[in-house]
Amino acid sequence: MKYIGIDVSKATFVVAYSSSKGGEIHTFNNTTAGIKQFIETLPKDGSIHCVMEATGNYSALLLYMLNVVGITISMENPLKIKNFARPCSPLSRLTKSALGS
Repeated sequence: MKYIGIDVSKATFVVAYSSSKGGEIHTFNNTTAGIKQFIETLPKDGSIHCVMEATGNYSALLLYMLNVVGITISMENPLKIKNFARPCSPLSRLTKSALGS
């Protein structure tokens, strides 16, 4: 299973593909044509799981079109993603003594 991260905005959405060789980032228009172009780049074997933040109406068309063609997709709460990444922050490793208190 390969995971694809999608960041959706009003005009575009950015897709981050990960692989053993590194990653790739592509931008598509957040329109029917742009979403179809993105779907054409995906393998048809069901090995893809797309993940995106809940962004209200901006992601609705993308979510719908991916679902129609049978792509597995998860929509996550942005606060959940922020809290997941928080321990990775360099500031989380600071102790009181390092801060001088």
